[in-house]
Amino acid sequence: MAGKKKTPLRSAPARTKETDLDQFAAGAGKYGSTGEEVYPWEEPHIREDVKKNLPLRIPEPLYMKLKYIADHTPYSMNSFILERLTEQIEQEIARMTGK
Repeated sequence: MAGKKKTPLRSAPARTKETDLDQFAAGAGKYGSTGEEVYPWEEPHIREDVKKNLPLRIPEPLYMKLKYIADHTPYSMNSFILERLTEQIEQEIARMTGK
């Protein structure tokens, strides 16, 4: 039986040069048409109506204070946190981005 010549197995085909499509994909999300950085929250696929869950662990006394606020004001626990958190996030983003 004659010995067969085996080719080495590869997990991906060998690449000789980067294609235009690869260059395009590598630059995705970095800059907009004006040359400015596109932030993740500015991406076209991000929707205001989509809600994401964020599990939050807080100490029990803080939780009870939050519950007290919700029980004695028109706020729900979620709406109170969201309103305050939104203000802080916007301030920090403005500081970080200069916008």
